[in-house]
Amino acid sequence: MFINEKLREVKRWEDYDTIKCPNGQVIDMQKLLDDMERVKVALVHLEPFLGSMVNRIRYIYTFKVKTQATDGYNIFVNPQFTYNLDFEQKVFVLGHEIMHCIMDHLRRGKQAGHNPQKSNIAADYEVNSSLVDLGFTTENIVKKSKALFDHKYDGMAYEQIYARNPSNPTQGYQSNSSQSKQAEQNQGQRGSDSGNQNQKRSKEYVDGWNQAMKDYKAGKIKI
Repeated sequence: MFINEKLREVKRWEDYDTIKCPNGQVIDMQKLLDDMERVKVALVHLEPFLGSMVNRIRYIYTFKVKTQATDGYNIFVNPQFTYNLDFEQKVFVLGHEIMHCIMDHLRRGKQAGHNPQKSNIAADYEVNSSLVDLGFTTENIVKKSKALFDHKYDGMAYEQIYARNPSNPTQGYQSNSSQSKQAEQNQGQRGSDSGNQNQKRSKEYVDGWNQAMKDYKAGKIKI
């Protein structure tokens, strides 16, 4: 295949040692790339199943997304947003995007004809609750990252959350005293009895997860 000479001259953000962000902040791009490699190693250590996906996905560094995003095949990384996260947050955010791919949220939303914005909100709630449930991350890290989280969606499938959640939820961590108390009880039960943990998950949640695994093994989720 012939390569246009103009295209040959185009550099990616990751080809630079340092880059200047749209707001003027200068970041060490090579440090960010090194951090991301460490994040991938951490993913393998924390959750081997998630870790097995990290090198199958293409990472595109771009300022066209505000944070990180995925289309189910690629992960789009805003360099400035990601650079300014601490290491635990970097692990959480990347794990979050990979979980969207694994749980096949784009297909599920399109197949059901869901509103894209509301669909993204519901998917975020399911992903974040699942990551905490798996012990991959903690509520404190989710809260620190200002990600969507609400205990009332624990164990619910994306489709159930979509049917219940508001179109414009309060951005960030959702909590009150009763939810905090319930969280403490849940953590104690999860630590002592994994069987109880599975019982808390709805049939729809389990069915959605099993279908995602089936699709992945059949090659329908190409990551």
